[in-house]
Amino acid sequence: MSAKITPDRLLTLIQGDPDMYALGFLPINCFARHVYQTKSYPAIRSAHTAADADSDECQKWGLTSEEWVEEMDAAKVALAHDMTLDLLRKGFALAV
Repeated sequence: MSAKITPDRLLTLIQGDPDMYALGFLPINCFARHVYQTKSYPAIRSAHTAADADSDECQKWGLTSEEWVEEMDAAKVALAHDMTLDLLRKGFALAV
């Protein structure tokens, strides 16, 4: 069985260490990490509902459709944080 993470849990971890890339907070064997590392930017940034859940992925990763959505959302949070962190480290001033 894979590890699971919720977007809220990931946000709590990021708030505790905002200078760390979110990928480092994603458990090695969680679906959100797999999504972050293998899916395209548009696929991750899309809105996801339980109706969108990929049945093959759910079966492979032992997820319900609701957990699939949470993991996709966690990957989205991780991606957004890491992209922002990259820009800040490159010297871009971001409006907050």
